[in-house]
Amino acid sequence: MAWFWAFVFTQVVEIPIYVYGLRVRVYEAFGASALTHPIVWFVIPNLWERFYLAVFAPHPSLWISQTPRYWIMVVIAETFAVTAEAGYFRFIGKKKTLGWAFAANMASVTLGFASRALFHWP
Repeated sequence: MAWFWAFVFTQVVEIPIYVYGLRVRVYEAFGASALTHPIVWFVIPNLWERFYLAVFAPHPSLWISQTPRYWIMVVIAETFAVTAEAGYFRFIGKKKTLGWAFAANMASVTLGFASRALFHWP
């Protein structure tokens, strides 16, 4: 259920930004996060952890504590989301997609972390 509510939260934040900024239909805006959110939530954290354990963990001088490791994963995940969503919108014929993808994703991740800190949701 945690993923579902995070997905809903993301859509509520990002859809209006994309509809306004890129002049897309709601279903087109929905499609962007529908494609990236499961990967950001389920795939990237696992890939990052496997990569960390394979490359960094065997070398104690390269160990990264849990909190910085988490934030590195967030940067990787959000970079993926921004570039994939910008590419998605370019594919459907929109222009200036990178800036709007950055704005939408930074809004959703920032508001998501703020909501979690203040209300323990999503």
